[in-house]
This record gives sequence, structure tokens and C-alpha cells, in this order.
Amino acid sequence: LFFVLLIWYPRVFTFFIKLSLLYNEIEMKYWYWLVQTLLWPLVWILIRFFYRVEVHGREHLSNLKAPVIIASNHKTVFDVFLIGTSLPFASRFFPFRFMTEEERFHHPMLEFLRKIKFLKLVYLLAGGFPSKRGQGIEEGIKIPTGLLGEGESVIMFPEWRLIRDELLGVFYNGTAVLAVKSGASLLPLFMRFSGRRFFLSFGAPFKLSARTPEEGTAVLREKIQNLISA
Repeated sequence: LFFVLLIWYPRVFTFFIKLSLLYNEIEMKYWYWLVQTLLWPLVWILIRFFYRVEVHGREHLSNLKAPVIIASNHKTVFDVFLIGTSLPFASRFFPFRFMTEEERFHHPMLEFLRKIKFLKLVYLLAGGFPSKRGQGIEEGIKIPTGLLGEGESVIMFPEWRLIRDELLGVFYNGTAVLAVKSGASLLPLFMRFSGRRFFLSFGAPFKLSARTPEEGTAVLREKIQNLISA
């Protein structure tokens, strides 16, 4: 199946692009809900077959309703799937959407899949949207602002790139600007891994009110920083 997809992926990719242009975001919302609901059990089993996953702070999800911005540090290429399977199955947080980024990888297989745009196809089919890096914050948050306005959940990585270190990387202002402009609740999340074990810690949701993007980003970073010892 994998090699069949490699051979046919350009046609599948083109078809899905045309499909995205044909249907508006409201109709696509049901597509992503269906895909994520069907994939959730399979991905849950697959991840936990290779890794041990511990999730803390699930109580913060009980009274939380979409739209919500899940703001997390960034550790692996499959973080969105790790986060998605840590949410309740077919819950009110589905479909969750996430920003995708074309990033070079050190691992040769991942870099090969990136170059042939196979990873981009997988992300697009599963709920990803382009980051529009280099086009400015206002342009970059247009898509997620619209998604939040339709009541969807959005996963954001303020670091904007993979950070392998235990400490947090530099936070950029896009997530804070999105939270203030959309008025959606922020759900902070900290992830770390040790060997074959992943630890995810959800914090208490909050509304972000800040006079400047820098101030909002500092508040968000502190919220996630406080989860390191959770």
C-alpha cells in the first residue's frame, strides 16, 4: 500500500486540491471529522505499540468547548497525531486542524518523503493547512481565524519548528495574535519524551488578553513553561 501511494500520490494530491477548491470549509469540516474519527483508533494503537504515552491534566478538557487553540511545544513530526489521540475519541474537539510547515529533516527517509511531498499530502488529508511562512502574521492567521470562527479546534506550535532540547525554544507571536483576534480559549500543552516514553501535560485553559503580541507570547510561554514539572 505504501509503494502504491508513492506511485499514485501526485494524482491523489491533485485530486484533493481540486476537491478543496470545490467545497468550502464548512463542508470540508465533515470530511476532516470523518477522517480523524476513522483514523483515531488505528493511530492510537500504532503510537502506543511503539511508545508508552502518559497524559496528565485531562481534567482540564471536561468543561472546555470548541473553538479552542491547543498551544504546544514541538517535538516530533507526528506531534499532531500524538495530541489528537490524547483527546477523547470523536469528541467535541473534532475535527482539529493544524498548521503545516515544509521543514528539512536529518533522517534520509523523512527528507525523501518531504521532497516528494508525500508528508504534505498526509498532513493535508488529515486536517493540515499551510503556514504561509514569510507572508506576515496577519496573512498567516487568516486560515486558522476562519476555522475557529466555524467552531473548529486548532493546534498551534508557537516555536514554529522542532525543538529536540528539553527546554522550550523561541516562541513567535503568531499564536498569541491568533488567540487575541479570535477570542478563542487557549489550552496550553507541554510534551517531552524520554527514550520510548512520551509525556503530555495539559494545563488549565484561559483567555488571552494582552496589549502587545510580545506580552501575549510571554504569557503563553510562561503557561507552558509551568507545565514542565507537572
